[in-house]
Amino acid sequence: MKRRDFLLSATAFGFAAPTLFKAAVLPLQAQEPAPAGARIVRAAVFPAIGFSRVGNGDQWFLAPEVPGLMTEPEGGFKQGPNRVKKQVQRFRVYGYDDQGRVVRELGAADGLRWSVHVANSKAAWYGYSNAMDGGTDAPGIPNALRNADIEPALREEMLVINPGEVRIDGASKNADGRDQAYRIAGRFWKTIPVTLGHLRTDDAGRLLVFPGDGVSNTALPQNPVRDFTNNDGWHDDWCDGWVKASVNIGGADIDCESAWVVCCGPKFAPQIEPIVSLYDAAREAMIASGHIKPASGPVSFRQDVLPVLRRAGLMQWIAQASYLSKAWSDLDDLTDPSVVKTLADPSEQMRPTREKVLAAFRKPGGSDQRANALPPMLGDGVNFPGSPVGWLTLTATQYAMLARWAKGEFTNDFNDAAADAIGKLDDLPLSQRPEALTRAALDACSGGAFHPGVEITWPIRHAGLYRSTTETPLPFRIALSKRKTLVQDVGFQLNPHNVFAGHPTKRDDGAPVGPQAPGDLTRWMGVPWQGDAFSCQSVQTAEGFPTPVWWPALLPVDVLPEGFYAQMLRKDLSPEDRMRFYHARVAWSRGAAGTGLHVEAGYTDGLRRMIELWTQMGVVVRRSGPGDLPGVPKDIYVEVQRGKMSLATDRKPT
Repeated sequence: MKRRDFLLSATAFGFAAPTLFKAAVLPLQAQEPAPAGARIVRAAVFPAIGFSRVGNGDQWFLAPEVPGLMTEPEGGFKQGPNRVKKQVQRFRVYGYDDQGRVVRELGAADGLRWSVHVANSKAAWYGYSNAMDGGTDAPGIPNALRNADIEPALREEMLVINPGEVRIDGASKNADGRDQAYRIAGRFWKTIPVTLGHLRTDDAGRLLVFPGDGVSNTALPQNPVRDFTNNDGWHDDWCDGWVKASVNIGGADIDCESAWVVCCGPKFAPQIEPIVSLYDAAREAMIASGHIKPASGPVSFRQDVLPVLRRAGLMQWIAQASYLSKAWSDLDDLTDPSVVKTLADPSEQMRPTREKVLAAFRKPGGSDQRANALPPMLGDGVNFPGSPVGWLTLTATQYAMLARWAKGEFTNDFNDAAADAIGKLDDLPLSQRPEALTRAALDACSGGAFHPGVEITWPIRHAGLYRSTTETPLPFRIALSKRKTLVQDVGFQLNPHNVFAGHPTKRDDGAPVGPQAPGDLTRWMGVPWQGDAFSCQSVQTAEGFPTPVWWPALLPVDVLPEGFYAQMLRKDLSPEDRMRFYHARVAWSRGAAGTGLHVEAGYTDGLRRMIELWTQMGVVVRRSGPGDLPGVPKDIYVEVQRGKMSLATDRKPT
């Protein structure tokens, strides 16, 4: 197998990374290197938006830094069956000359100093169900305050977990994570201590943001969760906020353009990206704001088309609807190297094949309501039967690229030896590294449906959330709020009007979709986070099949369990018996609702049990196929490291 084909079908170091890395370079990014001796006049923190992910383990791994690359850590993404490793976002600083060209990365030797302010304000926010920007297609459902009984004067003190600003500088600082000076912690309900994470630096002085442990709890006795997203008296340890830095260049201090960090839930299919990523959703806002120009040059198969095809193909390992899609989409495996090779052919002879693939994708705009189209995923308007946005579609930019590809208006750059050699960030040209960091962070996250979402939600697709082009030429920079409190008041309820307009008499506080304060991005998400993760799997429809799903790349739906994989590898079984195990899929969330003594196996029971059981859930990772079974790919994705789902056995009292 050629290196290209090997990478395409997933390697131990990630999947198909070289096919994606050029896509991380935005049109505004200068391609030529800065000349030797160029003077640094400004600096910026990257990624512009980064993501750490909670875990109850004491081991960790770095968040992806090259789009498409996700190395499986030694020992896996978990420390055994009941401990989830933390994903840690690393931030870097790059210096630019007066022409916007990257001069070099800056570090501890340049006096690099960091400050971080994150917060958790979920309990002080409003109840939230669906996106507020759907208009008549999917009206935003108004919601009242969470914990409305807490009077306004006490809401910030009681409901916001606010550690304040935490600073760190130097190389290899707080290497073991035990220095209390770099702990990110606050209180909930005035009395309950909550740790949101801590800071470290690496040997070059780069910032490492460690998340919390994924702990959720209630301040009130006899207060079980009753709702998938809004539960009074509860808190968790998600958070978000700004990351600032300063450097000393030529004896002068320079404040760097700030970034944002989000600490959210684990990704249980860490080597699979969503078909519509958060990068895709946010890119539409960047086009609307003028930060990125709509693509007008030739479509690149490798950069623009292959990521969508490959993501759609890999869905087969996490959703039964995709695994069985041959029956209703009539498409071959989009991760098969031989299939992809034909799709990279721009000849007129192959145009019908390309158009067949395009036709399988649901067209944006609301007119395409096919249940059997791609992606087999629900949209923002699922509350409203028949809504034009009841199904997820590609973004306008993604679909436009595919449409031009189908016509043959693209470059066949599938073979690229230089791209194939990319294995880490430093393998990229210097000018491409900053934007690669941002794209890698956002591409791993889900860009829809936002109901409510799985990491962060719908405001990310609005230009009002970001700094304008007059404030910074760099895209994806969250605008910083100047309001004096982390509690934002828009009135008695949150609705589709005030979410953009703000409070009629408190103009200085701004609008929710506008400049952000620490805690503002994650406040929309479910509290506690585990209930939302459990409830959003799939929805049984009147049609029966295919069964639409929510966010399988983050929260798998149907998986090939490790036990079945082991049986498939057995040489002493007949090929027919081995293939039965290969074709079998089971629910990733099996056992979460529970069965047995004092367990109702109902919806709310599952919400409650996931608060404890999330650490037991398996992760879906690449494994080698048996090699001797016809039709079984060389690389398959298997659910591994799953723990026991019983709360009554093998668990120490807490």
